[in-house]
Amino acid sequence: MFFLSAVLLLQGPAPDTLTLEEALARSTTRGQVAAGAARVAAARAAYRIAGTIPNPTVTYTHSESPPRQHLLVDQPLDWLLRRGKEQAAAQYGVGLAIADSAQAAAELRREVRVAFYTARAAVVAESLTTAQAGLADSVAAIGAARLRAGDISLFEAEQGRAEAARSRQGLSSARQGARLASSDLARAVGADPLTPPVVVGALDAGLDHLIRNPTRIDGLPLVRMAIADSGATAALARSADLARIPLPTLQTGAEWEDPTEPNSGALAVIGVAVPIPLWDRSGGTVAQARARAAGATAQLREVRLDAARRLAGARIQLEESGIRARFARDTLLPAARALRGRALRAYQAGETGLLPVLDALRGEHDAALAGVQDLLDFQTAVAEWEALAGPGL
Repeated sequence: MFFLSAVLLLQGPAPDTLTLEEALARSTTRGQVAAGAARVAAARAAYRIAGTIPNPTVTYTHSESPPRQHLLVDQPLDWLLRRGKEQAAAQYGVGLAIADSAQAAAELRREVRVAFYTARAAVVAESLTTAQAGLADSVAAIGAARLRAGDISLFEAEQGRAEAARSRQGLSSARQGARLASSDLARAVGADPLTPPVVVGALDAGLDHLIRNPTRIDGLPLVRMAIADSGATAALARSADLARIPLPTLQTGAEWEDPTEPNSGALAVIGVAVPIPLWDRSGGTVAQARARAAGATAQLREVRLDAARRLAGARIQLEESGIRARFARDTLLPAARALRGRALRAYQAGETGLLPVLDALRGEHDAALAGVQDLLDFQTAVAEWEALAGPGL
């Protein structure tokens, strides 16, 4: 029975409620996804605003002096030089919002994947502990039979019963861990924590098919965000430079109703208003924009270095945790299982005492739980890698 429970490390339980793919699909109803889409929509609206031509200003006045009626239309032209750069900055803003949304989605996938495999590992640990308690009960029953036959002392038989009681106590802790982990998974996928789903899947999924594709640093969402921020601030700095060039405001209109000229019609008015940079030449504004652009460029270099470090660390964690998980699954657990089997058969045949059996039972249990943790560490490493580099290894 313990062997069958240990096989759960590789095959998982019978299909029941929730697979990893279903968990990831259900998590798309979480608020982070909608919030990311809203940020992208807002950035695209800002791009449309940046390309908007300012409306003209219409002024009407009436005076007692001739001509009495005045209608003027003022159209500013200072946007002509700034419009392209401001649109470029807004376009970078769209890229920033898209990258930010992708990063939020990656973080959500990591949260769901870690919660899923944590719940799966907790269920497997509970099953292993249940099997361990059953084996301990069997050892206690064998000890009672040998006591009746006069083969062992009462002290040794009581040791077997104490081990069975200790195993039952550990089962409660394992069950608590499984219930809490399932509740956390329910929250991660947006389900009711009071009725958590039952996870379905093997803990060693992907362990034997690890493909290490090269990853471009500039393709990572966090680097794309820094690139977009640097590009936007640079475009705004150029816009601030161009804004220093004085462009006129075009003025046109008409004046009419002149009593001194009864036969005259409306008189056309055409003019320009040119700003004179006498008191303020926008030096502070330009310096501030340039400083922001320089800071964003410097920050981009740091983000690239940090991304390379995190990517290297995630790859190392992925590779080394995979090595440990495969060794625990293929070597440590089978050896502990074989040792327990031999010890139990020898005790049942009266060839050994109780202590070697208890040591073998505990050794197999510890090896199985350590194997579960190694597999969980591997799946956590996969989640960290995908959060950086995107889905797929």
